[in-house]
Amino acid sequence: MKWNIQKRLLVLVLIAGILSFLTLSGLSFYNVNIMRDEMDDLGDEIGKTGALLTKNLVTYQLKSMLGELAMARADFIDNEIKIISQDVQIISESMTDMMKNPYKYKPINLADPREKSFKNFEPYITYSPEYYFGDMTPEKISPELKQEIAIAGNIYTILTPIAKSFGMYKSSFYVGSRKGYFICVSVYPKNKGELPMEPDEIYKYDCRQRPWYKIAINETKPVFSDLYDHIVDDNFKLIGCSQVYYDNNGVAGVVGLDVSNADIYKTISETAIGENGFSFVMNKDGEVIMSSRSEGELSAKVGMKDLRLSNEESLSTAAKKMTSGEEGIMNVIVDGEEYLLAFAPMETIGWSFGTLTLRKDIDSAAEDSREYFLLQIDKFTSHLRNQYLLMTLFKALLLSVLLYFLVVWSNKLSRKLLQPIQELSDGVREIAQGNLDKKLNIKTGDEIEHLAICFNTMTDELKTYMENLKRVTTEKERIATELDVAKDIQNGMLPKEMPAREDFDLFATMTPAKEVGGDFYDFYMLDETHLAITVADVSGKGIPAALFMVISKTILKNFVVSMYNINGLAEVIERANEKLCANNDAMMFVTAFIGVLDLETGEFVYVNAGHNPPVIYHAEENHCDFLDVKKNLVLGPIDGMPFVEQKITFKRGDLIFLYTDGVTEALNVRDEEYLPDRLIAFMNKTDCRADLHDLLKNIRADVADHVGEAEQSDDITMFALRFKGK
Repeated sequence: MKWNIQKRLLVLVLIAGILSFLTLSGLSFYNVNIMRDEMDDLGDEIGKTGALLTKNLVTYQLKSMLGELAMARADFIDNEIKIISQDVQIISESMTDMMKNPYKYKPINLADPREKSFKNFEPYITYSPEYYFGDMTPEKISPELKQEIAIAGNIYTILTPIAKSFGMYKSSFYVGSRKGYFICVSVYPKNKGELPMEPDEIYKYDCRQRPWYKIAINETKPVFSDLYDHIVDDNFKLIGCSQVYYDNNGVAGVVGLDVSNADIYKTISETAIGENGFSFVMNKDGEVIMSSRSEGELSAKVGMKDLRLSNEESLSTAAKKMTSGEEGIMNVIVDGEEYLLAFAPMETIGWSFGTLTLRKDIDSAAEDSREYFLLQIDKFTSHLRNQYLLMTLFKALLLSVLLYFLVVWSNKLSRKLLQPIQELSDGVREIAQGNLDKKLNIKTGDEIEHLAICFNTMTDELKTYMENLKRVTTEKERIATELDVAKDIQNGMLPKEMPAREDFDLFATMTPAKEVGGDFYDFYMLDETHLAITVADVSGKGIPAALFMVISKTILKNFVVSMYNINGLAEVIERANEKLCANNDAMMFVTAFIGVLDLETGEFVYVNAGHNPPVIYHAEENHCDFLDVKKNLVLGPIDGMPFVEQKITFKRGDLIFLYTDGVTEALNVRDEEYLPDRLIAFMNKTDCRADLHDLLKNIRADVADHVGEAEQSDDITMFALRFKGK
């Protein structure tokens, strides 16, 4: 059969159309597959890299957490040790005062264990064997020694409160004289608190032969011993600390205490991370003295073994670092298992705290995070594949419809369809190579354009995020560094060593509301008989207040030191105010109370520059009231202002308490202030004859009770000065 030209042309067109359709379809699917493969490769690369970064990040965070935990626990235990050391110092100072100033104390006769049985917190006295003979009756003691022992009996008023502060664990608090008598307050939880006293403890006990006496007798500071070998109640051990005390002839004996390590052991037990983790404490000789592990190489049962000599190199290296006072994180092998060890020193006693986590537990947590990240990438890749599949089906349907129009525009349509796909594929490939500035300019009006927009948005957000993260991280590090330096500088400017003198006692604290604050205190001797003190509060908080605080403190001290003996205190403050006003464009100001105490006469000259009125404690009346102060202007904003100088004469035992408005204006959660009325009421009901450290601690505790859960709203500075006279 012969075809006419129309049929031939139709067949030719159909063949050309079919070939074109097949060709265009093949090219389309080929490009789509290329793009899909590129996206799969990109997804795999992102997944592997991201999973690795996630795993490394989790491992890093776990290590950081272990390091911070070790430091926090070491600081906690070190603080417990400091409290023990401070208590021993209090006992030593009290005994020294009794021995050097016996006229200040009434004689007290303590009971002897030969006369009665004793219970918890009851003081008793025993004598060394040299005071017994034959029928175990004490030999005649000289009147002078009897008088000394009667004065020393007052120490029970110090020993008993300290003993009660340590709770109902087995403990002892004692004084051993070089003359052979021994005063003690003990706690024994068993037997309804009745103390078991063996005959040897009464007739043969010589305190001067005890280890705690011997290790402390030639030292000037508190001395710690390792944990006692014997186990006491609840499987806890005892920590011993002792220090010498003095009389007018030199060293008079040793005071000390033995207390339970229950709180420290609890901290160790609660620190371990993971089911297989545990913690321990190592002494300066490389020996494990406390451990939450009951069995194995680092358990407390391992005995007095110097781990620096361990055959396991990693454990030996770790022990050497811990005993040298280092902190860090390292891998160690314990009982054949690999652990991650984080350790930190306890500077007060020279011990070191360590916590171990099984290495495979850390790796398991990191691997779980890596697998989770990969799962999310797989879900994302699967979603993209579904999108590609839908796009492919849509194009196939469109090409089938356009088969009828292949003669006119099949080539044009195929090119139009292929071009954006190719651009998208090329663009995605370039983005995958790290060019985040690449933009896909595709205007097709369909899913391809939407996908290109999504890629553009993703690259913009990713780029912005990376830039913001870098900027924020840099800024935070800079600010943190500057604040740490500012804090160290400010702390360094405040006097740290409280003078130990017979004519006055002095103690002060400053707690900033932020990293740095505007409060400050100062004290210094103008000459042998005049003591100058300052408490001040700069307007505002933070870095500006800290800078103005430095300027104010320096100017006030310089003018007082150089001009007081010539011009008097009022003119000194006027000149200091003029100096502070110069170039004070920020109009900052400082409230201040400045005083000078004559240590011979008790005359106290003072100027109050807009500061809170101090509290005066009158020892003879045993009563507190606010000091009368004139209303002078604050320092800094206006020069040329006069200041009124006032005077008062202190009697022996009188005390002045200075503070900033961070005390009286402390806010609780209901925004209620602490107020001056509550301060004066509290000081009238508390013991103002107590040690100044304890007095300020009690006031701070009452403020804390008022504040409750609220954040500290302002800097808190407290300063106490007691005139004792000569």
